[in-house]
Amino acid sequence: MAKAVSCPCGETIKADTDDELVRLVQAHGKAVHNQEVSREDALSMAQPAD
Repeated sequence: MAKAVSCPCGETIKADTDDELVRLVQAHGKAVHNQEVSREDALSMAQPAD
């Protein structure tokens, strides 16, 4: 099932697998916010994608 993370900055990150979602959320956090995001934090923010 696809999942999505809505960042407070307004970006929504969607992926079909947990691994892909974590990779994309971590890349966004580092590139846009200069923050490291753990796998656990990325998955805890995930919601089912519409």
